[in-house]
Amino acid sequence: YKKTFDCPTAKNERFFIHFGAVNYIADVYFNGKKLGHHEGGFTPFQFEVTNLVKEKGNSLIVRANSARVKNGIPGSLFDWFNYGGITRDVLLIKTRQVFVGDYKIQLDPQDEGRIKGYVKLDTALAGKVITLSIPELRVNKKLVTDQKGNAAIDLKKDIRLWTPEEPKLYHVSLGVEGDTVSDRIGFRSIRVDGTKILLNGKPVFLRGVNIHEEIPQRRARAWSESDAKMLIDWAKELGCNFVRLVHYPHNEYTIKYAEEKGIMVWEEGPV
Repeated sequence: YKKTFDCPTAKNERFFIHFGAVNYIADVYFNGKKLGHHEGGFTPFQFEVTNLVKEKGNSLIVRANSARVKNGIPGSLFDWFNYGGITRDVLLIKTRQVFVGDYKIQLDPQDEGRIKGYVKLDTALAGKVITLSIPELRVNKKLVTDQKGNAAIDLKKDIRLWTPEEPKLYHVSLGVEGDTVSDRIGFRSIRVDGTKILLNGKPVFLRGVNIHEEIPQRRARAWSESDAKMLIDWAKELGCNFVRLVHYPHNEYTIKYAEEKGIMVWEEGPV
């Protein structure tokens, strides 16, 4: 696969090429240089191209090999289809020099009135101020990173918990030096007690189906946001409150839309 494009650049910007998934083995080249190699058709990967990107005439080439191998996923004996090639979005991402590389924000499993988690910068820089904003909870908090570029999150708030009947989501944003990442997050706890599954401390009965990441009308891999919505809407129409995404991580679109529609998700690592 080949794509050429122009890319206006400015000082203090960084650029990454992000692949949602390429099945099964991918070798990626950019402006004549090999960026790297990735194995696995269901996990995202990316390469920084800040020092390679040009204002005009960039060239991105992807070599994809989808031949089944004995120890691959799916292996030679699996009975599910092996859709080859670039199967999810490819993005050119522009950031500032310093940005949020990772974060986790969730309900404290031990306290339903507390939000806990962390933020991690892409670079290990101490003393950087990260702004955490959750407008509906009146949160506008300044976090300061440690020597590793990490900052802890610990908030005591009156939270409306997420349930299948009322899938409440909160808008959350994290910003550092002009670079912002936004998310919509539902706060809930899930644990087990013997044979019972407890959602927010109360037993829940799972009614669900298995979903493969494919569209029957096209006999093809589901890849778009509209594809994800169709599959989850079908499950919702069946009366499901739960889906099992077999046998691999599905597109992030599926996870996000399931959360919005009140569908609990069992997601699996590849096989």
